[in-house]
Amino acid sequence: MQISVKLLATYRKKLPAGTKGSTCFLEVPAHFAVRQIVEQFELTYDSSNVILLNGQVAEPDQILKNDDVVCVFPAFAGG
Repeated sequence: MQISVKLLATYRKKLPAGTKGSTCFLEVPAHFAVRQIVEQFELTYDSSNVILLNGQVAEPDQILKNDDVVCVFPAFAGG
C-alpha cells in the first residue's frame, strides 16, 4: 500500500534524495505502524516531535492504511 510522509522544518533533509518539497510517497507492507515510519527516517517517537496521522495526533502503534499521510516535525519549530 502507498502512504505519504511529510517531514517539515529541519527534518526535510531526511527525505530521500530527489524529493521535491516536503512530501515523499512510500510503499509499505500491510500492518505497518506509525512508529515504524518514524523510525525509518531515523527520528524518535517522543515529546521532541509532533507526529500526525491524517492531521490528528498519532499513536505510535496505529496501523497505517492506504493513502494515509504521516506528518512529522520538531516540537520546537517556529511559525
